[in-house]
Amino acid sequence: MKIQSLIKKNKFFTILSIAFLMWLVFLVILSIFGQRTVIFYDALGQVDVSSEYSSKLSLLRYFVEPFYVLAYILEMEFTWMFLFLIFYPILRGIYLYLKKRGMFSSDKYRYITYPIADIIYFSFKVLSLSILTVGIYILVGFIAQGYFFVSRYFMVPVQIAVHLSMILIFIKIGYTILKFFHPKLSLNLSRKLLNRKPKRKSKKQAIKRETVYYIGIGVILLSANIVLISTPFPTHEIIPAIPLEDDEFLFDFHVHTTFSDGWLTVEERIDWYIKQGISGAAFSDHDNIRGATMALKYVEDNNLDFVVLIAEEWTNNAIKPKLHMNYFGLAEEIVPLQSYTPGGPIALNASDTISYVKANGGYITVNHYNYEPNPKSGFGAPYTLTQLRDWGVDGFEIVNGGSYLGKYLQIRQFCLDNNLTCIGGSDIHTNEDLNTFIKMRLDDPTNLTITNIFETLNKNTHQVIAIVLNPKVVDFPGDLNDFGFYVLEDFINYILNINAYQALSWILWSTMGYIIIFLIYRKVKKTNLRFLKTKII
Repeated sequence: MKIQSLIKKNKFFTILSIAFLMWLVFLVILSIFGQRTVIFYDALGQVDVSSEYSSKLSLLRYFVEPFYVLAYILEMEFTWMFLFLIFYPILRGIYLYLKKRGMFSSDKYRYITYPIADIIYFSFKVLSLSILTVGIYILVGFIAQGYFFVSRYFMVPVQIAVHLSMILIFIKIGYTILKFFHPKLSLNLSRKLLNRKPKRKSKKQAIKRETVYYIGIGVILLSANIVLISTPFPTHEIIPAIPLEDDEFLFDFHVHTTFSDGWLTVEERIDWYIKQGISGAAFSDHDNIRGATMALKYVEDNNLDFVVLIAEEWTNNAIKPKLHMNYFGLAEEIVPLQSYTPGGPIALNASDTISYVKANGGYITVNHYNYEPNPKSGFGAPYTLTQLRDWGVDGFEIVNGGSYLGKYLQIRQFCLDNNLTCIGGSDIHTNEDLNTFIKMRLDDPTNLTITNIFETLNKNTHQVIAIVLNPKVVDFPGDLNDFGFYVLEDFINYILNINAYQALSWILWSTMGYIIIFLIYRKVKKTNLRFLKTKII
């Protein structure tokens, strides 16, 4: 009877404890039977080469594994926000209904919600002001220089604004906790929070409150997503089964930094590559080579054993489907006509860009292209693959971001049939583990010019490796993923492909989280109502 009474008085914590124990048992089972599986697939040779490479996680990575996984799953698409936009009103409505029925009617609970509401209001104000400021900055830049400005200069102010805002929010949370527990301090929340509003205003006040909660919680989650994907977590290390010879190199030919829409700085990105065992990379920010030139300077200034290839992703978003091409070896910027700005880089259409690059000794490839039927003739849109070939492109990506099936199989065959280079690139913008690289052998390993590299690539004797970090166990329909359910799919596939150390990391962090909640819950239960009221007021 005593146990039943205890459970009845602590329904919430009892349910939480049962869920935690089930989760813990599941993790323990995974730690015993789980095995981390990483597939290395050569998309050019059409063969699994997992026996030739392995993926190793550092000890430090295990300490932060759950946070890295959140960043990896949430990514930079932000379409998971659809889940929040859909389900928050439903859950909030259920909560308000139960509250109206008296389920959350205790004075102690009511007082505890006030500091939480205060923090949400504060976050709403800070983040809304930050978003408005950055929005005005981008709008002014767009009016002055058009799309050219947006593609080059939006990322840094976004990151600064979000990080500063989150720092202020954490300071606010910390200060609130300090004032709550300090014997001589109180929260001093406005008394109007504690007093009921006149009935004629109650509906208006409720709508305002719910709107602030909806937007406030949403921007907090969105900002947390940005902080996670821009944090340089420890990476995996790619280890060849047979150590590389002096003439063998691992390259990535497509990556982004904060000089366009990447979430890591140039310095962070280079360190990220080196830790993974990559020999070099083509820094290919959208419509500029600032990231590439800074990368070259960083490597030279620090005497790093890393090859930087100057590149740019020529990005035309004005046509549908979009056309993205990487050009290599030119120390000048070329932009599509949509990004023309007086006094800016030369602006050319697709065919003229290809001709210009080739005429000036550069090389150019087409990124993540499509293979859909063209209304005019052939395959590929907005231009057919044959058109792009005839205009002079050197090749096409047959792996992008670890993807190598579907259209990439057809594009690969087109390249082989037309003596074009089969290339691949991670196209990574965030801090996730590398998912694509090329292994190649140079006849003259001392000649690391773009000409020597592309002449070798054109022979198509290299490997274009797609790394499948979490092989799919479940695969949701595309429509579900479009509405943000990809986060659930990715998490399930991740959790079913982890080793004992990863499971142990989750066990430790989950246990710490449970203990913190337990301590807070116990503190609140033992807190005198009069003391709590004094603290809040």
